[in-house]
Amino acid sequence: MNLCLYPSQQEENIYIRKQARTWQRSGLITNEQLAGIDHLTDVNMRQTNIFFRVIFFIFSCVCVAAILGLFLWVTKIRSEMVLSFILIIAGGTTYILAEYAVKKYHFYRHGIEEALAILSMFLFCMGIVMGTEELLGGRSGDFDAFQSLLFALSALWIYLRFGFLYAAFISIAATCILPFQGSMTLTGERLCLLMILCLLLCIMVISDKTDDEDFKKEKNTILQAFLFAAIYITVNLQMSSLPSSMIPAAGIFHTYPESFPPTIYWTSYILTFIIPAGGIYWGIRSRKRLILIAGLVMACVTLTTNKSYLGWTRYAWDPAILGTMLVMISIALSKWLNSGGNLSRYGFTAEDILKPESHGISLAEVAAAFAPAATSLEFQQPAEDTAKSFDGGTSGGGGASRSL
Repeated sequence: MNLCLYPSQQEENIYIRKQARTWQRSGLITNEQLAGIDHLTDVNMRQTNIFFRVIFFIFSCVCVAAILGLFLWVTKIRSEMVLSFILIIAGGTTYILAEYAVKKYHFYRHGIEEALAILSMFLFCMGIVMGTEELLGGRSGDFDAFQSLLFALSALWIYLRFGFLYAAFISIAATCILPFQGSMTLTGERLCLLMILCLLLCIMVISDKTDDEDFKKEKNTILQAFLFAAIYITVNLQMSSLPSSMIPAAGIFHTYPESFPPTIYWTSYILTFIIPAGGIYWGIRSRKRLILIAGLVMACVTLTTNKSYLGWTRYAWDPAILGTMLVMISIALSKWLNSGGNLSRYGFTAEDILKPESHGISLAEVAAAFAPAATSLEFQQPAEDTAKSFDGGTSGGGGASRSL
């Protein structure tokens, strides 16, 4: 059952158009072929670029906050129960407006419907939590698990209904907070969090079908890479030592991995090598670039935390050695790929085939702005070409009655 407000065919058409423009910028298709693809993929949605999308999102949030704040200031409500009731109504109203904007005006990643949907989630959850605390008479810390679960379910609904990827990230993050809301030990918290993340990753892998639309495959790949990275962060007990080694003030986030049992500690050390290797193999086998990149980044982090696990002394030249080794590996890998037929091996190449979309000013345009003299000289016209050829006319100087 498809709960999304947008028809799958329209989202697939949007994805195809986006890919077609990438192919056209890369020279893989011509302008005529791009026009043919646009003609075949009708998109009945109102979209905007990333700049106006952010502006509309911020503006909508400010408007909703101003209206709600003005209402509370005028009514001078002080009761917690009444305030929670108003927040619930405000959340429901903004959610209805978000769906109305999609159904009536066909907004798609336009910023306005995104702000209304996200605000509805936060207002509704805040109202429910505030009302629950007031009814049951408990302290605010007693309902942390309930609050996290409520945010996770609300964000999941926003993702299923509107398809916002960041809503899925919010849902996953809120779910990951749940194990830390109880009174479990450090080992119990890590194991519970690891089981939750592995379960979510299995669900995403099982739901990834070969006959799905391409836009769904892209979303699933992004979520799989996110969950896979979260699993590695959970397993690597020395990850918390990296910020403290680079920024002394970040030492407050250190969780002291030595407090874990030796079995758990050395099992996590072995897994820090197995998980990146599995991610690299998975990314190559399934042709999923994000998974491959995540596996490579995890491998670098494993090399960085290796000394911390083994208790070896860190030196100032360790990053230089690691960087030199990575540069040598990348050069050797590029040469190996380029030595194959058509500069590729097994479908992989070091060449930059696709050109991403530009959302800002290019370096060439900046250089041209700082060199106005050279630009004016380059486009300066000869003196004889700038003569007015239409002088002497009686119809406004346009040369309508000029004798030749």
